[in-house]
Amino acid sequence: MDMTKFLSLLGLLTATSVFAQLTVKQDGSSETYIYVTDQVLYVADDISVTKDAGATNENAKAGIYLRDDAQLIQGASQSTSNQGTGFISVYQDSNSDSYDYNFWSAPVASADASNNFSLVSQVFNPGDSNITAASSTYTGSWNGSGESGISYTNRASLSISTAWLYKFNEATNSWAYLGNSGTVAPGYGFTMKGTNVTTGGTYNVDTNNQYYEFRGRANSGDIVVNLSSTEGNVTLAGNPYPSALDLTAFFNDADNDGVSAIMYWDEDRTVNSHYYVDNKGGYGTWIPGPDGLGQYTVPTFMNYDNNGNATTSNGSYGEDVARRYAPIGQGLMLKRNGNGSGTATGNSTATFKNEHRVYVKEGASSVFRNPENDNRSLTRFHVIFDDYSHYRDMILNYHERATLGFDRGSDAPHPMDGGQKEAYFNIQDDGNEQGQKNLVIQSVPFDMNMSIPIAFKLNQQGRVRIKAAEELNVPYYRVLLLDTQDNMRYPINGQSISIGDMVTAQLTLPAGTYENRFFIVFEDAPEEDPGHPDTRSAIADAFDFVQDNRAKQLEVANPEMHKVDEVNIYDMSGKLVYYAYGLGSASRYSFPTYNFADGVYMVRLVTENDGVVSYKMSVMNR
Repeated sequence: MDMTKFLSLLGLLTATSVFAQLTVKQDGSSETYIYVTDQVLYVADDISVTKDAGATNENAKAGIYLRDDAQLIQGASQSTSNQGTGFISVYQDSNSDSYDYNFWSAPVASADASNNFSLVSQVFNPGDSNITAASSTYTGSWNGSGESGISYTNRASLSISTAWLYKFNEATNSWAYLGNSGTVAPGYGFTMKGTNVTTGGTYNVDTNNQYYEFRGRANSGDIVVNLSSTEGNVTLAGNPYPSALDLTAFFNDADNDGVSAIMYWDEDRTVNSHYYVDNKGGYGTWIPGPDGLGQYTVPTFMNYDNNGNATTSNGSYGEDVARRYAPIGQGLMLKRNGNGSGTATGNSTATFKNEHRVYVKEGASSVFRNPENDNRSLTRFHVIFDDYSHYRDMILNYHERATLGFDRGSDAPHPMDGGQKEAYFNIQDDGNEQGQKNLVIQSVPFDMNMSIPIAFKLNQQGRVRIKAAEELNVPYYRVLLLDTQDNMRYPINGQSISIGDMVTAQLTLPAGTYENRFFIVFEDAPEEDPGHPDTRSAIADAFDFVQDNRAKQLEVANPEMHKVDEVNIYDMSGKLVYYAYGLGSASRYSFPTYNFADGVYMVRLVTENDGVVSYKMSVMNR
């Protein structure tokens, strides 16, 4: 379809505008462009956009303008590459200030034969109208500058700091300086920090949101990137298209079996320093999961030493959001698949394809999981070290198609970047030429009698606590941590004593690596005695608790004469301060509290058939 005059796609009746082929050509000073807002422009084959010979990218009025969440998708059967000297124009925001890294991937390429992306000629500052733009400037200073939002009046100039422009060499597993004169091939990523955004003359270091405009020939068709030749190493790649990318479709493509996981960089954006040792960040891990809906474990934000080694953390961690649909411009790390013994497996390249593209608005509610309609079965564990110095986010899935060995896409390799303390699922050789693998996400075919190895690594003695942070459609009654050294079982889900974020599954371990000692195990619901229906609801209603501070004792009434096996009392730090066992059946019990410090305590009462009742009491002995 030849577009030789102005065409606006504003206000069309359908949410999708479809063309077989699309040609936009400027003749002299004529205004010839397509302007798309808040919908998808679909072209089955190629696009050709040509601007007048005398026009520049800043003032040319020959192009395709994607605005207000508009996106461009081209067909999987596209026969030729996109052509022409014109461009598409698309915005993306940074949500970062001059101290924060973002990982980017360009949705456009240059119009020359190289087909590469050039920062100096293709990153623009949105101009004073909806179709013009101003060229970006570059500074050797550590801080760039600009203006937040996309209002088109009195816009400040955009100055990008060259100090933070890097790409990654997957062959040498090292960063390579890019600078403003560097180029990036389609499908690869680069890093860039935000700007000292000013709004009304006031510098706000935490709410900055610089808008960038990408102008160039739209990337389309198969785009191939190289993967590392070493298991576990990464390639900095990203969404190469002016549309969202379905990472499940990308990951499950047979051509991409050399990828074991997709990793997202995130960092503590409240830290305003350019010094490496001051900053805190880490990589979250994403895989499709056994049902393809996508699963993500957030990164633990670590401090780093001058050599780039993770040391400690202050307990901060990454944002918990769904990551299945990579937005326009999103950079990400592709982790190399392998056999667990250091040898890479699968294809040595990964291919982005038009068939992986989808129209999903960034931040749309459909991107995020809806627990009410989520049929997945999983437990999300938080392994907490010391006094919340940091924790590791881990997922255990229960799925009939999973195996106890490594299942690509259902199991995710662990980032192992926890510094002095770490927790991980550990798979030993599974008999299928798969060596040891450390996992942050594991899927298993559930059996009530199964034991799942969980490992801990500590460079110094410390306390370890485990919390079931999320339980979704779980097939068990209780999940516990088994210590095979003394056969102790520590409950770690909702049936355990829970005081805020404190749980009973806690222990202190000397420095060392513990890979064959601890296991996640399960228990089924206790069978009910028809004469004593010890269900949770029945048991909870069967006891009455009264803390008598005048008598300095806790009184418990048991009018239905349930048999009580134990009573434990914990202070708010989770420390066990009183216990009693084998109490039998009585109508009333009394427990002394005269030696308790003033404060709030949690009582955990367990009946004969593992019925559990919790009660919070306040002690005042003054």
